[in-house]
Parts: sequence; C-alpha cells; structure tokens
Amino acid sequence: MEGLQVSASFRLIAPVLFALAATACGDEGGKLEGSVTELLDLRYQRTEAALAEGTLAVSFVKTQGSGQDVVLKVSARVADMLPDNEYAGSLDIDLAEALEDGSQRGSVDRSVLDEPVRPFPQLVRGNLFVKSLPKNPGDRVSGEFNVTFTNGTDVYSGRTIFSRFEATAP
Repeated sequence: MEGLQVSASFRLIAPVLFALAATACGDEGGKLEGSVTELLDLRYQRTEAALAEGTLAVSFVKTQGSGQDVVLKVSARVADMLPDNEYAGSLDIDLAEALEDGSQRGSVDRSVLDEPVRPFPQLVRGNLFVKSLPKNPGDRVSGEFNVTFTNGTDVYSGRTIFSRFEATAP
C-alpha cells in the first residue's frame, strides 16, 4: 500500500465514520468474545436482562425453531447489594466473590437445544457492570461483563468470555 495518500480531512473524519458504522449495525445480535469461542458458538440475536428474587441475569439468546437457545447467561445474586426495592441505579458486581454460604456471587450457564447441559467451572475472577437495573418490561440495560474460569481439568478451565451489551427486560 505504498504511495497511498489519505487526505487530512479524511484522517479527521475516519474515526467518526468508523463509530457510525459500528453503531449502524444495531445493538442487537453479535458474538461474545474470549477463548471459550474456540470451543463454542457464542453468536446471539438479542440480549435480555432481568432482576427477579434478588438475582440479576443477563441472557444472550438465539431463536431455535419455535423456541430459543440461551447461548450464555451471566447471573449474580444481588439482593444484599440493593439499598431498597426501588433502587434502579448502576451496579458493579464481583462475580467471583465468595458469599457467606461458601458459594460464589455469580455464575455462568448455557441452555442450548440438542446439546448436553454442561456447567461451567467456578470463576477465578469476573465482573458484571450494569448502568441501571431492569424494573419494567422493555427497560433498556447497558453494561459489560468478563469472566475467567478457574484452572482445572474441565474443558473450559482457565478460559475467558467477555462482552459489552445492550439488553432489554422481557
């Protein structure tokens, strides 16, 4: 590409054009990232976020016939983190935090048709951040998550999954 000249004005607007192109694709659908993608198809069509019974769950969903596959669900027990039932602000959650009962605050699950249910290992580290909590159907929730599974003999041991998301409350 020697000799290719780019005008100064294009160099100034190129980042803006790139950002517009990235957002023009919409906030629905995509593919989760990380080393687990070498083993699993982590493409999804939409993202849902729900807060029920003290648990916040972000699900990455794909239509499968008349049903749906939950490609990945990141859940966190947050009841003790909420100042009251009306709280709808942001939360920054340490998914690997050990709770009093010895379990972890967060978990990662998958439920896909024609695939055996296989639990993911515990987390050595993980974070789930949401800018707001879903309170009503249709509420939009944006955030990001990242997880690293503990080392061990499981196929997912030591691997990672991460993504930013825009979710809708069902």
